[in-house]
Amino acid sequence: MKINFTKKQFETLFKMVQYGYWIASDTENNKEFSEVEQYLNSFAKDFGIEGVQFLKEYEIYDLSRELEDQLHEVIDEYEEGVFRDKLAYHLARKEFAEESQNHEYNQEEAFKRIMDLEEKYHFHIEEQGLRKLKIEV
Repeated sequence: MKINFTKKQFETLFKMVQYGYWIASDTENNKEFSEVEQYLNSFAKDFGIEGVQFLKEYEIYDLSRELEDQLHEVIDEYEEGVFRDKLAYHLARKEFAEESQNHEYNQEEAFKRIMDLEEKYHFHIEEQGLRKLKIEV
């Protein structure tokens, strides 16, 4: 099978694979991801993507620091969003667990209350950042 890509389509696919590989490389099944990432990287120069070089010593296609930094801007933004979402999620559940010791909720009320608490924490994190966050040990 042969698939044809425009330069723009390949560039988009290249970025998608790099983002996916970043996540998948921390898993046990990263060999198959690595093979696809390397295969795709081998065509980067043909599609005008600068910053991918073949390292003979290791027999791999590696990204330049500049290209890696560009890709990591998106990854860092994503990770920041995930962190804030998970923080709001866990804080809301913690508060809900404390509340539910003194108040009984049916399933619908519980769901609504948790969503309200999450929204409260999302708003707080967005408005204040982490500067007012306190951790008691």
